[in-house]
Amino acid sequence: MSQRPTHEIKIGQFIVTSEARRDKQGKISVYAIPSGDGGGKYEIAGINDRYHPDAAARLKKLIQAGRQDEAEAEAVEYILSYTDQVRGWHPDPGIQAFLRDTAFNRGPGGAAKILQIAIGGRVKVDGVVGGITRAAANQVTVTIGSRGLLVKLLDARERYERQIAPPVGSRAKFWKGLQSRWKKAFEFAWGLIQK
Repeated sequence: MSQRPTHEIKIGQFIVTSEARRDKQGKISVYAIPSGDGGGKYEIAGINDRYHPDAAARLKKLIQAGRQDEAEAEAVEYILSYTDQVRGWHPDPGIQAFLRDTAFNRGPGGAAKILQIAIGGRVKVDGVVGGITRAAANQVTVTIGSRGLLVKLLDARERYERQIAPPVGSRAKFWKGLQSRWKKAFEFAWGLIQK
């Protein structure tokens, strides 16, 4: 595992803890994904065989070999590596936490769009965070602070979800869980905000 700042390890562990199913001993386990979820056949801490097939297979083998602690540590590092690009989008660890959680659930492009929606009309919502988006996010932070931006990110996440995966039909059964998930991410991120 690479040497990472403590706040990044906390973020990765938060995501794993939020996503993971555990056995009776509290160890990370393989979870069979219900039909209609769209994530494949199984997952370990949200790392599924559809979007992350190599990592999911490796984690599954570790768990089947009784090496759950190693699997959990590897899951934390995998999630952090997968979401590393959001690190440069905003300097505040709390904003990074919310964006990493979002990037893990909606991919980096989805997280980028959510950030662009949150900063409200200052940039094109194209899913690419470059200098213009970063400057606009920093300007919003100067105006309303990181906590204000975090509130806007929470609102943008719900708006994005309603647009791309509205809670209708088979998706409706997952809506409350999704809302609960991103509200927990918001609360965790709030605790990491530095300014």
